[in-house]
Amino acid sequence: MKNSTTLLLGFFLLIGVSFASYEAGQKSVSTLSSEASIEEKVKADLVELTKKDFEEYQNLKTMEDRYKKADEILGKIVTVFLADLGLKLSFKPLNPALLEGACAIPGLAPAVTPTPSPAPQQSNMSTPPAATTPTIVKTPAWILNEKRIANMDREEDILRALKQNPIEDLFTTLKSSHDISRGEALIIEGRFQGEIHFFDRKKHKSDWILYWEINDITAQGRTSSSSLITLTEKSNGKTFSRSRGNQMLKNFTRPDGSKALIVNVNDDDGYIQIYPVGGTDQWVGNYYEKSKIGEYNFVGQVTLNRIP
Repeated sequence: MKNSTTLLLGFFLLIGVSFASYEAGQKSVSTLSSEASIEEKVKADLVELTKKDFEEYQNLKTMEDRYKKADEILGKIVTVFLADLGLKLSFKPLNPALLEGACAIPGLAPAVTPTPSPAPQQSNMSTPPAATTPTIVKTPAWILNEKRIANMDREEDILRALKQNPIEDLFTTLKSSHDISRGEALIIEGRFQGEIHFFDRKKHKSDWILYWEINDITAQGRTSSSSLITLTEKSNGKTFSRSRGNQMLKNFTRPDGSKALIVNVNDDDGYIQIYPVGGTDQWVGNYYEKSKIGEYNFVGQVTLNRIP
């Protein structure tokens, strides 16, 4: 009798778990209207099944027969539960004929399985590449400042405008510069002399005298150029830098997109950024001095004039 009671308790617990699993599946998955009708039918048949089998179970006399009947009921409940679980996972109406064959539940009418919709045809057209955002290159302030300089004809006005907008990164500017052409060399041909005026008198106690001489020689259809650039201490007249160039004016370059002339006047330790004033006989600009490799500081300004 004790074993029979234990078996009955286990049986009711199994039915409770089955119904709880069934109800949890209904709450976790949204189904179509046809699926809902099938589920209601399965639920009703499951209740009818367990009621009828339980009555048979109670009429059995031996424990062996009751164990066999319990196994049969358990098999049917598990089969129905798995069929319902498969219905929810697939999101498709379940064919009752398959359920009837598995569980042998009488009176379960077969339902018509709807014809699945054909899969959409893939287009033969290739997907266009994603549009790329164009890179916007910002024009440096010192190049924009050149528009102001172009409308000035006084030396002091140009020097003031250049002092307010020096080249931010001379090293990068030099890397994007190109050699001047022969036509550009002609406008600086001859002899020029002027001074570099420094801002910091503690570091530079004397200004420098800058001199250059450019010769453009044409003979027998061939053209060659030569240049000489010197720097001299104004205070004592001592020349401390002398640079010569042949064939190509390697010390004279022009930055891309700029009207400035960049001249190496001190063996890569010093550069000037100059512009003509009213013509090609007078030039003014800024002086940059190397502080370390790849870095230059704006330390002074320069004026140059053509000399006979």
